[in-house]
Amino acid sequence: MSRQYTEEEDKLISWFKDNYKNIIFGLLFGTILVFGFKYYNDSNANKQYEMSLKYEEAIKDYQDKKYEKVILLSEEYQASNPSSIYTAMINLYAAKIYHDEGKYAESLGNLNFIIKNSSSKEMQIVASVRYSRILILQKKYDEAEKFITSVMNFDKNALLVEMLGDISYMKSDINKAKIYYESCLRLDITPNNRKIIENKLNSIQ
Repeated sequence: MSRQYTEEEDKLISWFKDNYKNIIFGLLFGTILVFGFKYYNDSNANKQYEMSLKYEEAIKDYQDKKYEKVILLSEEYQASNPSSIYTAMINLYAAKIYHDEGKYAESLGNLNFIIKNSSSKEMQIVASVRYSRILILQKKYDEAEKFITSVMNFDKNALLVEMLGDISYMKSDINKAKIYYESCLRLDITPNNRKIIENKLNSIQ
């Protein structure tokens, strides 16, 4: 006996005939998307692995007091992967090399790159602290103060607040220095750092 289609089945078959090209395209697109996403993840994982290997090799040279590879890698990663954690870390090392050589402008350049490009807030803060210290070392107190107060939530970071106190003291603004040191003591700091701040505060009472 021949099969008899119901009205609903007829509608379904008719709809499929009208839309099968779209269905096939959708299936192909979905397949490509899934495999494309997998390829992207695999490719990104491979890139991170390669970056980590180069980073480790450069750090080994750094520990042997060979700094060329660190500098070259920092420049390479700045150009190719500006937001990567490896870019931030290698630039911290490059900044320290320049700092120790007295090349403060170059050191500030590496630190500023981290601040502007890193995807890690923690690395941005580390770079900001070191950036501030170099400005203070150069006795650029106004510039340092302006920079620190531009950092988001600077008043929640004990190191930044302490440096503001130091800057105020060096500018002979004792009252302002006291305010910053007292603010620092209200933050969550280590016992050793608390002792240092208390000593600074007591010395200017």
